[in-house]
Amino acid sequence: MESYIELIIQANEKKFTDVEKVIAQYFLDGNKELGIQELAKKLSVSNASITRFCKKIGLANYKELIYLYKYSSKGTKQQSDSSISYVNLNYSLLLNDIVEKLDKEEVKKAALMIDAGRIIHYWGTGYNSFCGEDFQFKFSRLGKIVNVIKDEHSIAMMAQGVQQGDLVVVSSISGNKEEVEEAVKIVFEKGAKLIVITANEKSPYKHFAASFCLTSSMGKKDMGGISPQIPILTVIDILYTEILAMYHEDTIKSWIKSEVILKGK
Repeated sequence: MESYIELIIQANEKKFTDVEKVIAQYFLDGNKELGIQELAKKLSVSNASITRFCKKIGLANYKELIYLYKYSSKGTKQQSDSSISYVNLNYSLLLNDIVEKLDKEEVKKAALMIDAGRIIHYWGTGYNSFCGEDFQFKFSRLGKIVNVIKDEHSIAMMAQGVQQGDLVVVSSISGNKEEVEEAVKIVFEKGAKLIVITANEKSPYKHFAASFCLTSSMGKKDMGGISPQIPILTVIDILYTEILAMYHEDTIKSWIKSEVILKGK
């Protein structure tokens, strides 16, 4: 099995400039890990060129490249020769990317809105609908009533019925569907509160969001074997944990009651 670093370099090599080809070859040859300044000096390139190379292969920065290289370069390739190790590597990369992109303040704002709400409308199409079911299961245990809407036509209709003060959660990796954007605009104009979970930093939904939770796009674009809903599900887990950490007495009581029911006691 080729290492992950080899796969993503080969997938993007046609886009490389001559300078980027030199950088790529350094890592393909399994050379020693170096700091960005050391590498720039050794290859006679600029720090900026190395950073652009990282972004061109779908990584956030040089730190992420070195993390990936450490576990998947030829020097440690034996660690990723099994499917288990390969998936483990990709999950590690994915989680690191999510942690780097997700703003803690946006998480706090979203958690406070969910905690204060009673009825929550969750909009997610395609594989995002599975995320909605997970959201519904988790937060119904905290006494919330969650209405999951799974198709664009229903989202457009439900937007008309949303009222001022209602809470709407929209999850979409792409974050750029016109039908959903129009529905988001409608609920915003009605005074509803909106939480957006997406991997698209420039999503048109952002303008209307009271909380904008940016997650990783790696599950969709770069991972292959990793389920594409994982970046959304991870944010949902973080929001759920954030609310539990608030230690509201009524929230904890609701959770305990649901735990008893689930265990059949």
